[in-house]
Amino acid sequence: TSTSENARRIDDGKSNTKTESIPTTSTNPWADIRINDAVVDKKNDNTKEIDGLSRSLAPLLWTSSRRSQPKSSRLAAVRWSNELLIHLDAKNAIHLLCFLSGDDDATVSMIAKKALGVESSLGDDVTFNETEWSNSSEAILSSVTFTELMETIVGREAEVIPGRPKFAEFVVPAKAATCRFMLQSLFSEGSFYGQESCASAVDDYVMAILGTFADYQGRSLSREESDLLDECSICLESCVSTFRETRVALTSSEICYGFNDIAGQAVLSISSKTRRHLSRIMGCLYEDHCLWNDASDLSEKFSISQWLEKSGLLKNAEMCREILEKAFESSFVACEVHGAAFLGSSCLRAFRLGDANGTAVDSHNVSPTITKCWKVCSRIVNLLGKGLMHADEVIGNACAQGLVISFSYDGHDAPILNPFLYEGFALALNELNSALKKFNSIDHADPTRASTLIRAAGVLLAASTSGAGSRSNTEDVSVDLGPARLQCTEALFSILGGAAYRKDEELSLAVGEALAAYADAFGNAKWSNESEIWPDDYDEVFAFDLPPHQHVLYTLFQREVTHTNPLKRNASAAVLLALVAHASRQANLGRMDRAMVKQVSKNINLFQNSFIKLLSDPKSKQLSRESCCRGLAACRGLAHTLGDDGGILNERLLKAFGQTTYGGSAMIETESQARERRNERDGADADFPETEIGGAAGITESALGAFREMAAAAISLGRPDTVYSLLILSTSHSAWLAPRNRDKYNERSLLGNARAENSVSVRNALRPHLGKLVPRLLRACNDPNKHTREQMNSLWVALTGGGAESRAVITQNFLSTIDALIQDAVCSSWRARAGACSAISDIIVGRSWDELGGGGVVVDDDGEKMNTTASIRLIRLWRSALRALDDVRLVVRERGEVLGRSLRALTIRLCDPSVLISSDDTFLSDSDQMKKDREIEVQAEYAAAVSLGWLVKYGLNAPCPEATGICISCLLGIVDVSKPTTLQPVLAELCYALLMAMSGLEPAALNYLQVRAAGDSNSGGSGNDRYDNLERIRIQAAMSGPIATALNKCLEMVKHVDLETQQKLVPVFDSSLRTGAGFATRAATADAVSNLSNSCPSAFRFKGISSVNPTVRLLRALYYASERERGITAKDKMTHALGNLAALAPGSSVRQLVIKACKRYCESSGSNNDPSARKAAAATVRAIVVRSSNQLYDGGPNDIWRKKVLPVAFLGRHDEDTKVSTLWKDVWDEGGSIMSSSGRNDDTYGITLQENLLPFLEMAIISALRDMSWARRRHACSALLELSNSNILAPTSRSIIGDEDENDHDRFLQRAKSSSVLLRECTRIIARPRVWVGKADTIKAGSIIAGKWCSIAPAKGTSIDSLHGYYHTEWFPIVLKIDSYDDLFDGDGWFALNHSEADYLQDADCDVDEVKQLVANDDEYNGDESGLNLTDENEFEEEPDSGATFVKRSSMNTGVQSVSFSGFCR
Repeated sequence: TSTSENARRIDDGKSNTKTESIPTTSTNPWADIRINDAVVDKKNDNTKEIDGLSRSLAPLLWTSSRRSQPKSSRLAAVRWSNELLIHLDAKNAIHLLCFLSGDDDATVSMIAKKALGVESSLGDDVTFNETEWSNSSEAILSSVTFTELMETIVGREAEVIPGRPKFAEFVVPAKAATCRFMLQSLFSEGSFYGQESCASAVDDYVMAILGTFADYQGRSLSREESDLLDECSICLESCVSTFRETRVALTSSEICYGFNDIAGQAVLSISSKTRRHLSRIMGCLYEDHCLWNDASDLSEKFSISQWLEKSGLLKNAEMCREILEKAFESSFVACEVHGAAFLGSSCLRAFRLGDANGTAVDSHNVSPTITKCWKVCSRIVNLLGKGLMHADEVIGNACAQGLVISFSYDGHDAPILNPFLYEGFALALNELNSALKKFNSIDHADPTRASTLIRAAGVLLAASTSGAGSRSNTEDVSVDLGPARLQCTEALFSILGGAAYRKDEELSLAVGEALAAYADAFGNAKWSNESEIWPDDYDEVFAFDLPPHQHVLYTLFQREVTHTNPLKRNASAAVLLALVAHASRQANLGRMDRAMVKQVSKNINLFQNSFIKLLSDPKSKQLSRESCCRGLAACRGLAHTLGDDGGILNERLLKAFGQTTYGGSAMIETESQARERRNERDGADADFPETEIGGAAGITESALGAFREMAAAAISLGRPDTVYSLLILSTSHSAWLAPRNRDKYNERSLLGNARAENSVSVRNALRPHLGKLVPRLLRACNDPNKHTREQMNSLWVALTGGGAESRAVITQNFLSTIDALIQDAVCSSWRARAGACSAISDIIVGRSWDELGGGGVVVDDDGEKMNTTASIRLIRLWRSALRALDDVRLVVRERGEVLGRSLRALTIRLCDPSVLISSDDTFLSDSDQMKKDREIEVQAEYAAAVSLGWLVKYGLNAPCPEATGICISCLLGIVDVSKPTTLQPVLAELCYALLMAMSGLEPAALNYLQVRAAGDSNSGGSGNDRYDNLERIRIQAAMSGPIATALNKCLEMVKHVDLETQQKLVPVFDSSLRTGAGFATRAATADAVSNLSNSCPSAFRFKGISSVNPTVRLLRALYYASERERGITAKDKMTHALGNLAALAPGSSVRQLVIKACKRYCESSGSNNDPSARKAAAATVRAIVVRSSNQLYDGGPNDIWRKKVLPVAFLGRHDEDTKVSTLWKDVWDEGGSIMSSSGRNDDTYGITLQENLLPFLEMAIISALRDMSWARRRHACSALLELSNSNILAPTSRSIIGDEDENDHDRFLQRAKSSSVLLRECTRIIARPRVWVGKADTIKAGSIIAGKWCSIAPAKGTSIDSLHGYYHTEWFPIVLKIDSYDDLFDGDGWFALNHSEADYLQDADCDVDEVKQLVANDDEYNGDESGLNLTDENEFEEEPDSGATFVKRSSMNTGVQSVSFSGFCR
């Protein structure tokens, strides 16, 4: 509609005043509309505006709801109707919603049906408990009467408003929803009780339904039309069974669709639901005898013959018989057979009950019509029994339900069975017996069909009780009624534990109800064969002679309950419950004189003992246990109704549940415990401790654990009767929630007047005691026994409400609960430990520091009585978890793992300030928010300090690997979420723990594999290469793991903490190097030192240079660790760290370390050959020179870098090991460049580095040539040859031509001195007779030196002084004399002497064998998983800088003459 039309309609709905303005905000008519208000206050000032709004809004919505309108328009119409119009004009809104409930769009129809309250009830049978309206729907219905709704929705044609269709114009789905809504409105409290004259509206409603039936009569129906007829049949049945006026109207001949049409439709309809409900309608009509009585006085007796004639019952029964007979032919119509079964059974029931009490005028006059009807009914019974085993399941179930309808009754006692029915009834019982056996067999087990058969058996057995022992009137019938009844009873007992029961355990409850109906069919009858004394063993003959109530109980107690088959015993519990519950209901209704009630009350002790025994059966199932719980409550209710105070029952029950004097359950006592209890009862006054150990009875504590807790709770309250309410509350099986069982087995039905309170009252009564009960209940809810766990979970939900309510109860009693559970987690009972661990893991989730108790930091729990704070509880939780992980019981260990994971999550959460900020803090002011954030950070610091302190101190040292693993995992999580300020107090200990865990948590198999791979000679490659490759892989895996990640994060935090905390890490690194069990720890420590050396150099700066200085100790530890480390990767990492650390260490300490390294290198040759030591020494010196070049500028008083280190490096460049020679080459190159740039020459002269260091190289070479090691001698020979070839040991160029200055003079003198010393040493070596590898280099070097100096050598007495003005004859390398033919050295006459006299030439030539190349202790190497032996560090004593370690030239050359040229050549 256009805007102008809307405005016009609004104006039409208002008063005639044209100047009325639009309401302002203050007069908004919507402002006072409340959703929950049923009626708008008539005194409201906005009433006129609201009426006008509703009158104008309704046409707009009707227009928008047309099927031609788009979906959005219809959707808006249904929402506006539901949310707005319903409160303004309920009639029109409901009318519109009924119309829209049939909309093509599913969303629109769903909203409309939901608004009407029929979305879940359409198509279901009507139960008067189903119309549970919401508050708004109930208020709306109370504002509109059923009559008003009928006038608005159904109405009359003259009242039709254009554009607003009535019921007859609705689409099919809308009609179905409207029918159900109108029925619910009719039976609502306001319509059903609040109106005096709604008969005409009901008639209109019924006529609308009948008109719908008439419209579709004889037509083929679609699915929607079939559903509509289903709904109409349901609604019509409800009206027929409720209103007599409706029944009268149906028997009138003036209506369009009468009872004869209903009977025909009951057989011919295509819908089984329609057939079933129409059959019930016919049954209601038949059973209302007054409808067919012509007498004006309704109190007169009716005539059966007249009734049969007018109602057409006999005709319909004969029709049903004919159709049922066709069911066993080769071709039949299944829907007709189904309808005939229900209609025939309704006819049979009406005829049976027609004269059950002899009130008919012709009840004793058996007319042919009545006789014929009885025969037809007997045949129908026979056919229904025959159809029980029909191949079509629908027909079989229909026949079973037909038998139930046929022999059902409304009174307390079953009607007397007419003799005309004996024949058909006996055959039906026989067929029923066969069907029960068939569908309970393994091959044909069908719980659904068995369930309908069991119900039929219960009704038939109850109906057959009056005919027990009677024989059939027909001689050819072999089945008698009495034996058939007994066989059917046995078939019911065979269901218990059978194949069908295994598929559906609820069949046992159906069997129990059937047996209860059979046992109580005749409540006040006199039985001739009753017996008060039963034999101990089951006797079948004796059982069959007993009356029904005794027969059932005797068979149950003597055979079924004690059966060896556990399935039989389980099923017996539900049967016992059905019997005692039936007796309790009857007693509560005042029918205590019935035989069945008397028999049950007489055997109440047997019932209670059987329930307790079945309850404690270790193989009992949930339904069996819960049946026992409810059965015990029913015993108490029955006893109370009969006048018993329940003291004996309570005492016996509590004793069975564990409340004995001894302390344990009487059913789990050992023989000695029972004897002690009896002695105490006889007069002894001993107080025995409680026990939880299973006894001789074979019933374990787990079977009664849940019920002990219930009994303890009832005793603690001082109200023993409460245990029965707790037993009922602890049941949660779906069987008790089914509609057919909900009222039979609830607390009111079972306990009656003996019931304590409802669940809410029991919960309120237990609330003051929850502080003590909650820990026990939670522990029992997590018991290892499945039965106890399920039972107590149901009780827990019933007492606390479940979900958020349970969480609130735990929170209110959290501290007492957690303290009690912590104690239970370390108690002696393994069941208690397991349950407590699971309970703790559940309740600690999401807890805060304040919920744990708050308080400050306590790093240790000394066990003394102190104020229990959150710190103490957190420590105790960790202690309990670690103990559970190392428990001897597998169940406890499994629960301990769950507890460990929950506790890890809790601890990490407490240490993370970001997750502790709640949504409630959103509206805090800035100052309050800052204060709150600071409190949270403080709590996080407390939690981190407590957790890390305890985990590092105790957790990582746990003997159980699982416990250690969870502690490491928690440490990693805490490090990942914590801030630097949080970790600062424990940062040093944490880093040490993580470093040690690098190797501690590595699998030992990796070390085994690495060692064996290194020693395997069959695989390719050398052993060292394989070892190094595996070592590299292991270190890469360790460095990429979570522990290394956490360690790196801790190291990143170091730069953000104070200097004192940083310096605490240096001793930690030193300790981890010395005590680390594997190279992964040492490699990680080296990386950490390198990292901190670059990021926090001030952390390594300490006062003092002695071994007390942590940096010096760490420096030494790195050196000795690298020297003793076998793997190349870890060794390289430690050498790298040493170089970085040397830049920060005191200079004297570094110089001493370098001297020690050079000494180690020189000593590790010859007989002490140690390649790893040589390589470590070379790598150490190289790392210091390359990475700590600042140290080279300070050589100390003795200038060790020039006088010691570089000369050793010059020799080391000639090492046979290429790796070592490469390292020394780097030292020579890097150190030489620094020395050259520093300008420190002192008393040496030269341009090149070799010449500059010539005096020191000379001393190093002489020392090596005189060494005991042949390798050192070879190095010296190679170095000497290198110097000779480089023209360093030769006169300067200017000295040869005689053009030199003062500086050249000094250079010449330096060269002359060094050349003289080296040539003399070469001459001595050459003169010795021993030949060794490398001696040829000495000859070459000597020849080169001699050749270089010969050009300026003194000749014929002319001295070098006269040529160059020098007068230092001591340093002539070689002299030329004509008369010195026999001299090797000037004037010694060596060739003229005997060689034996020249012993001084052999002074350095002792018998030194060639050194064998041995690897120290390599044969005894067992792997790297042990600490390094750093005891040699004690040899590293701090010495003052001096020249004592260097060889002085005067000590080597005193008294030695120059070499004679002729002698040298000779």
